[in-house]
Formats: sequence, structure tokens, C-alpha cells
Amino acid sequence: MDPKSVVPAEGDNSCTLENGNAMTLHEHDDPVPKRAWGFGESEDIKKRVRENLLTVAKPHHVYDDYWQTGIAQAVAKSAFFENATLAVITANAIWIAVDTDWNSASLLLKAHPVFIVAENLFCVYFSAELLIRFLAFQQKRLCLRSGWFVFDAILVFFMVMETWIFIAFTSNPFGDNTAVLRLFRLLRLTRLMKMFKSMPQLMILIKGMVAAMQAVSYVFLLLVVFTYVFAIMATQLTADNPIIHEKYFDTVPLSMYSLLIYGTFLDALSDFCDDIRSENPVVLVVIMCFIGLSAMTVMNMLIGVLCAMIDSVAETEKETALVESVVEEMRSILATIDANSNGTISIAEMKAILQIPAAVKALDNVGVDPVGMMDFAEMFFMDEQGEMVELEFDKFMEMVLDLRASNNATLKDVMNLGRQVNSKVALQQKNLERELLSLDTKMTSKFEGVERQLSEIASFLEAPASPRTSGRGRVGQTHMGSQGER
Repeated sequence: MDPKSVVPAEGDNSCTLENGNAMTLHEHDDPVPKRAWGFGESEDIKKRVRENLLTVAKPHHVYDDYWQTGIAQAVAKSAFFENATLAVITANAIWIAVDTDWNSASLLLKAHPVFIVAENLFCVYFSAELLIRFLAFQQKRLCLRSGWFVFDAILVFFMVMETWIFIAFTSNPFGDNTAVLRLFRLLRLTRLMKMFKSMPQLMILIKGMVAAMQAVSYVFLLLVVFTYVFAIMATQLTADNPIIHEKYFDTVPLSMYSLLIYGTFLDALSDFCDDIRSENPVVLVVIMCFIGLSAMTVMNMLIGVLCAMIDSVAETEKETALVESVVEEMRSILATIDANSNGTISIAEMKAILQIPAAVKALDNVGVDPVGMMDFAEMFFMDEQGEMVELEFDKFMEMVLDLRASNNATLKDVMNLGRQVNSKVALQQKNLERELLSLDTKMTSKFEGVERQLSEIASFLEAPASPRTSGRGRVGQTHMGSQGER
């Protein structure tokens, strides 16, 4: 469709094509097409991130429930304390491997002193860390609202039970079953999930895997279908070849297993193919077709799906971080310069924001030209009647983010531009009509004044002459006649 054939209608979301057909764009329609497997385009990602950050309330943070003053809250909020905890968690995870290989005692009390000291040191630190975080809460019951605190409390409880409580028993309280105690130790490995928060790249991989579960399930389903169909074919085709039939294709489940191990995972593929080639070359051709579909096509498709999804998640995380940083920076700056404290932004306040280096840097980081923003100030803060208005913060940030150089124009943007142009043209037309009406009024007044003066002159010229004036006229005429005779 030729873009020139689209004519926006004023005050409406519809447009008319040159052939007379009408096309309507609703507000909830998404003009950005979505790719298969649920992957969003970059513009769709930006749109969703912007909506989430501007329309959703600020997420709750556990620090909001802490005291504002005090030693416990200062320690719990410090970066050193958090990094030290992550280091101890890493050391404890490594120590679990050492304990698994070298400690064969069923009870900690019967273990080597090195293991006893190490376990007590870890238990003391994790208990102290949990206590400090508990004391940092302003209302202690709010600790139950923190998922990480509850999770750590459960792990510390099991650790205390194993390290200090079970010492009171001279033997294993669970008898000869040491699996329960080892399960308590394995639960400590789940603390490693806390490290994910400090590693954004690792979180991107995990989120990408979670987001790709639906697409991966479809790929696995396709692989199962291929394996099932070829397993039936192989089982039937090898019925007259007892050696490979009994070894690889005796039943359909065994055939699926053989195709999965040898044909998909390519384990000992040469031996598998040589055995089939020596017995039945036709089956070898079938196996080659299966390898081409499963190992070369479906498995590579799975890799492509994961890579595409991780790339999409990485772009979303990057976009979220950029937009969140500029939104928070602008929000804090507005709080300092908002003279009337009404939470809205005027054009004067926007000019003041653009004079702050931190705001200019934040805008530049998300691809917004701070200098070019002034060219759109009239568009931002002028309504359809041409009057200056103040904008809500969310509306202002939405307009600012629309000015990013990386944004692609969509049909909705063209429609919005058409509405804005129509409103500007209508406003200029009204102003022009007002000026013409004022000028017409002035010209009419002038013409009426001139007509009055002309009528006065005409009436004066047409009026009968007075006797004195007539006498003077006759004397003058006699005098001029006498001079003529002379």
C-alpha cells in the first residue's frame, strides 16, 4: 500500500484510502507484528517496557521495610555485607564438595575437627546474617513478606538442627539412614540462587530458558513425532534381519531409544550405521533420513530458538535498565525543581530540567536528543485550543521516550501525526479567520467613515447658496467682465 494513499481523518483513528475504502486503527491494536515462537520485535519490546515502567507502580523492595536509622539496617543495606554473604555462600558450596569426598562420619560430632570447625563457622555466620536482617525490619512481622528472608530462615533452621541440635544425640537420630542429614546439607546449595541477583548475565540466560520453554516443548514434540514414526518403520523393516532387529529394533520403545541415542545424540554412530549397513542397506537409508531430520534439523532448530529467545530477553533487560534509569533520574530531578509541588511538568520546568547535566546525560543514554526536545516543546505543552498546559509525569516521559532516535515509525505514529497536524492546521485556520474577521471589521468601519465624509461633502456641494454668497458672486462676475472688455 502506498503511504501517500493514506489520509488521516481529523479527530478520528480512521483513515481513508484513495479508492474510498475506510480503514480504522483502534487504540488497543498493536501495529508491530510479532514473530513466531513468541519473540517480540525491538519496537514491541520497547513498548512493553515503557508500559510496565510508566503504568505499573514502583515495585516493593525489602529495604522499604527496614528502619531508616540504626546499626542493623545500616549493616543489612551495606554493599560490603551483601558481597561478604555471597562470598561465604560460594565458600560453603565449595566446602560441601570437600565434605562429601572426605567426611564419612554419620554425625558431625564424630567427624574430623577440621570439619567440625568449618561447619560451626558457617553456621555462626549464616545465623548472624539472618539475625541482622531480622533486626533491620521496622515491623518484625514484615519479614514474612520477604521471600528471600523466609527461604534463608528455613535453610538456617536445618543448618542449626544438623550442626548444633543433633550434637545432643550420641548416635544418628535417624538411625542408619544418613540420607536425611545429607539432604539437609544439599539444601544449602540452593543458596547459590542468591548469587543470580548479582550476575545479570546469568539471570538473562535463566530468563531466556524459562521464556523459551513453550517453544522448546514444541520442538521436543516434533522430535518425538519423528522418532515414533521412524521407530515403527525401522521395527517393521528389520523383521527379517534378526541381528540388528534384536539389538536395536526389537520393539517400538527399543527402536525409539536406539534412534534417540544413535540417531539424535550421535553416540557411536559409526558402529550403529555399520551394523545396519551389513544387514539391510534400505534401513540405513531410512536411518540417514532420520538423522537429517532430527540431529541436523530439529536439534539445530532448538539451538536457534534458544539463541533467539535469549537475545530477546537480553534486549528486554537492557531496555528495562535504560528506561528505568532515566525515569528514576527524571523523577528525582522533578521532585527538586517542582516549584508548586503538584507533580506535573510545565514548559518552564522542562527547560529547567534540560539545564541539569545529570538529566541531559540520562536522556542521551536512552537515545533522546536533549537539544531537539525544545523543538517539540510546543507540541508537548500546547493543547488543541492553543493554550499552554502542564503534563503529568507519566505522560511527559511517554512523549520523551517517543523521541528516541532508534524508534521506528509505525502506522499509529502516522495517524497521531495526522491528528496533530490537523489540530495545528485547524488552530491556525481559526486564528486566520479571527484575524480576517478583525481586519474586515476594521475595513468596514473605515469604508463607513469614508462614505459618511463623502456624503457630507456631496450634501454641502448640493446645498443652495446664501444671499451674501450670491451677491459676491455677481459682483465678481461684473468685475471680471469689465476687465475682459478692457
